[in-house]
Amino acid sequence: MQARFLLGPAGSGKTFRCLAEIRAELLRAPDGPALILLAPKQATFQLERQLLASSNPSEATHPQPLPGGELGQPHNGQFPSLEGSGVGPLPNQTQLYGYTRLRIFSFERLAQFVLETLRLVPPESLSEEGRVMVLRALLIQRASELKRFGQSARRPGFALQLSALLGELQSHGFNAAKLRDLSGRADLPAELQAKLHDLAVLCAAYTEWLSAHELQDANRLLEAATETLSGKSEIRLSALWLDGFAEMTPQEMDLLAAVVPCCGRATLAFCLDHEPQGESSWLSIWSVIGKTFSQCRERIAALPDCTVTVEAPARQPAISRFARSPELAHLESNWTAPTPFTPHVSPLTFHAPRLVACANPDAEATLAAREILKFVRSGGRFRDAAVLVRHLDGYHKPLARTFRHYGIPFFLDRREGVAHHPLAELTRSALRTVTFDWQHEDWFAALKAGFAPVDETAIDRLENEALERGWRGAKWRSPLRIEDDESRGKSFERLRQELISPFEELAKSLEAQGRRPTGAQLAEALRDFWDRLGAEATLDRWSEAGSKSAVHITVWEQMNAWLDNLALAFSREALPLRDWLLILEAGLASLTVGVIPPALDQVLIGAVDRSRNPDLKLAFVLGLNEGVFPAAPNPPLLLTDADREALGGRGLAFGPDLRDRLSREQFLGYIACTRSSERLVLTCANHDADGRRRNPSAFFGLVKKLFPALVVEEFTHADWREAEHAGELVGLVPG
Repeated sequence: MQARFLLGPAGSGKTFRCLAEIRAELLRAPDGPALILLAPKQATFQLERQLLASSNPSEATHPQPLPGGELGQPHNGQFPSLEGSGVGPLPNQTQLYGYTRLRIFSFERLAQFVLETLRLVPPESLSEEGRVMVLRALLIQRASELKRFGQSARRPGFALQLSALLGELQSHGFNAAKLRDLSGRADLPAELQAKLHDLAVLCAAYTEWLSAHELQDANRLLEAATETLSGKSEIRLSALWLDGFAEMTPQEMDLLAAVVPCCGRATLAFCLDHEPQGESSWLSIWSVIGKTFSQCRERIAALPDCTVTVEAPARQPAISRFARSPELAHLESNWTAPTPFTPHVSPLTFHAPRLVACANPDAEATLAAREILKFVRSGGRFRDAAVLVRHLDGYHKPLARTFRHYGIPFFLDRREGVAHHPLAELTRSALRTVTFDWQHEDWFAALKAGFAPVDETAIDRLENEALERGWRGAKWRSPLRIEDDESRGKSFERLRQELISPFEELAKSLEAQGRRPTGAQLAEALRDFWDRLGAEATLDRWSEAGSKSAVHITVWEQMNAWLDNLALAFSREALPLRDWLLILEAGLASLTVGVIPPALDQVLIGAVDRSRNPDLKLAFVLGLNEGVFPAAPNPPLLLTDADREALGGRGLAFGPDLRDRLSREQFLGYIACTRSSERLVLTCANHDADGRRRNPSAFFGLVKKLFPALVVEEFTHADWREAEHAGELVGLVPG
């Protein structure tokens, strides 16, 4: 079995080469053993589009970027050499309309594929939301056994933090027994020993819970697939490609090492400009990904009968992503050791990066919108442009508001929390209403969620009357009367009867269980409640009418899955309604939804560590300020950096340490600034949204070193003659 490691910096053509090889194999033999392409979860859909779009004439209506990390048209009609790949020359026919052999997977989907192929039915799996709800219940039950976390156990969000930490520990092989042993080590600080004791207690309790309910944690899916493959050879794969990973957990590394022997050949691509020789400095942008590559090569080389080769070709600017932009090629190749750019012509060309200082994030969004309109009017397309930030928090609202104002179609690549979606608000408020005897705030919060069978005006009238007359509690469960105005009383009574029926049925179903339902009973009662209110039909109606159609559909699916997990995890546990409220709230807090980007001509707005941007000609990187990008690493909350350092000093390291997180920020800056093939605009804000002064980040200084002739622009657009959109003239026209 042959394993080839393909190394190259950003834009060197790694993804192009992998996809070209895959396409060649699919065209050569449409049927046969499966081909696997492993990529991060958020990149799988985009890779499917790239694979098909590059050979589809309908997508060739405008020139494609040259190959360079993203799939485009072959340079001068020639594809890169596939020598040593096991794939022959590309056939004359290069048009691919579809495929059945290829599977583009994340590691989670690969694990599912392994189990399905071997016809194994694993235990029912508990999702992230289910784990959080179980941990919330265990924190209530085991609070008295906890030495360090007992005081924090009931705090909102604690179960979510605990779930993330246990998942991290689990992925690095720390089970309850190992944590228990560590908690007894005298060479560890006393506070760390107490934390490890609590984690051991909770990890053991969670494991026992899963066993008692015949469930499997979703985090163990990769382990189950790895264990299944050990010593077995029933799976036969033709070839495997891996691309897009900067880091891999031990679980992912184990699964990869178990799958590779099932393949005829494997190609593993990493964004590295050279093969690491020894351990690199943590200050290097290649530090984290270099560790990942070295660990992966060591694991693969240790496999029986495996021949490992490493290809790290020198940079070839003429056929890279930056073939049309010598300035961006210089930026990429000199990022780690800044050398001033010497242009062949003077001054700098159209392709030179721009540095722009803006007043605040709103001004940054306005600059991006104006420049995108100029770009499109000069012949570009919206989908050839992208706006990148380090984190969307603080930027997604200004960008969405500004782009709507300028009429720019965009896709916001952001997972949204479900906790405050109307369906979640309805569910939470309805359960609180029947638990706490129809308190005013809970009852009207449920009515105002948007699912009531009457319009909002009628609900507002009822609320005003209730406030005036003190209607609350048991009053809502009996006919309403107004002694001094009988007709008015009858009107409000009819309204009450229209509204109250689904809530009364929910209360009755919970009363039938002694107000101590099991998770399965509570899930059934809530589903019946949704049905009586016609929640699904309401969401369908919103989907047809609104701009967030996919979000409402996804929320409905996620909320149903949330109830499925509730029924699975608590099939036999009967708890009082007050405890259920805490557990359900923990599950809702962890629930997020994302939507697949539509295949439309839209500007992509996303965080650099999540979004994948193919074939960009214009990239904006916003928020290049100190503490924003590069971001200050978030300190771990339960096991601090000091705790992790204490464990790491004793050979018990897990997860990235502080230095790794700092190095990763530098790598993300490099990635953001090398996404575009032609034009790059970097911006900083002089003040944040609250008016506090901000300084440019070190990335501004680095680009200045690379291009000393660059002048930092100050963005203003007060002159009406420079307006890019009619909306900018509003206010200038005399009333």
